[in-house]
Amino acid sequence: MGRVSLVMLALLMGCSDDATPRDAAADHPRAEDLGDGAVADGPGGDVAPVDRGLADGAPGTDGPQPAQGPCPKLGAASGTIINVQPGQAQQLPGIVASATSGTTILLADGTYKMTGTESQRRLTFAVPKVTLRSASGNREKVTIDGEYKTNEIIFIRADDVTVADLTLTHAVDHLVHVTGGSATIKGTLLYNLQLVDAGEQLVKVNSDGQGHYADQGRLECSRIEMTAQGRPHIETNPGGCYTGGIDAHSAWGWKVRFNRFEGIHCDNGSLAEHAIHFWSASRDTLAERNVIVDCARGIGFGLGQTGTDRTYADDPYPTVGYMGHVDGIIRNNVIHAGTAVSQYFDTGIELNQAHGVLVYHNTVVSKPTFSSIDYRFANTKAEIRDNLTFKITVRDGAQGTVDHNLQSTPSALFVDAAAVDYHLKPGASQAIDKGVGVSEAGLDMDGEPHTAGLPDLGADEL
Repeated sequence: MGRVSLVMLALLMGCSDDATPRDAAADHPRAEDLGDGAVADGPGGDVAPVDRGLADGAPGTDGPQPAQGPCPKLGAASGTIINVQPGQAQQLPGIVASATSGTTILLADGTYKMTGTESQRRLTFAVPKVTLRSASGNREKVTIDGEYKTNEIIFIRADDVTVADLTLTHAVDHLVHVTGGSATIKGTLLYNLQLVDAGEQLVKVNSDGQGHYADQGRLECSRIEMTAQGRPHIETNPGGCYTGGIDAHSAWGWKVRFNRFEGIHCDNGSLAEHAIHFWSASRDTLAERNVIVDCARGIGFGLGQTGTDRTYADDPYPTVGYMGHVDGIIRNNVIHAGTAVSQYFDTGIELNQAHGVLVYHNTVVSKPTFSSIDYRFANTKAEIRDNLTFKITVRDGAQGTVDHNLQSTPSALFVDAAAVDYHLKPGASQAIDKGVGVSEAGLDMDGEPHTAGLPDLGADEL
């Protein structure tokens, strides 16, 4: 057993060093090789479709996209359908718990608040292929409010659960918690959500501690936000600012894309966790075309130098020691910090013992207190290419192929960087045609390929 391994902005208009957690080229598929609507059944396994009623090829394939862009509406509900009104909020946990496989629960517009003990408030998904979504498809019209009385609003421990088209807010701990059940689970889809204010990480993914994991999930087309009103509720132990966007331990094959993360920082001088963080021997994560605004840290693969985390039967890198993250891709993301919150912006992209990761075509040009892209520790082996940055740093023996990046990138290259419009101006000669072609560049922030002559640097292909 080895050790582990402006369309976009209009659609979505969303963190140096060691934080202490409370919880704790290989012959295997990379995340992007699985294709949309498919999850791998482990190394060498079959690829099985996961149909959520989305348009063919959506959301966000590397081929032609539907006319509505990478975030189409879900298709019509099918199977057993249960309609719920706000006045039935107290029955909602029981409705979810008793739903049979193939059930779709449709919530009418309004606000849902539960009372009682945690088990009477929490929505627990223990049966596979259950969907919870709004009837209208409008995430702003249906809110489940934990009132800072519910520890976790959504708790998922079954395959192929979908939560979509809703707003979740005000959890003591997590708005959504995904974990292994009686076996490793797969196929969670979190789609077109507004996730606003929680005391800890807004989305948590981890194992059950018994060797059962939560793999091949998707967080897409959502807004994940901490507000000024929510920050006083952030847990301060450990580290003083124990919050983040999506925080995943030992997770394999997740896709986090087409989301906006915003405001994930504390005002007390302590460092928040990342907007997107996969660590503790996570593997094959795809983080692409996200917009991350005013967060303390942007995207993190791995954390720290050592650990005793998940192992993988195919042992992708048998000669490498501890890996905080195995393979995976970070591409075509925009990470921004405005002047008013620049003191909170520590690192844009952070790689700690991340082996085999590809970092392509990201725009991280706001001046950080530490680094735009930092790769660290001897077991890190990364390709960092075609990025626009303020600064790239290497520490503690990390290895990398690092070329065709621009540092000290001037804001004058962009249409309006202060307004988070990082489209290149026609005269941005320091970026245009200055890249190198890479086979896994993906699509730029507007869904366009990096194939018009030599590729441009950063997340926009002019």
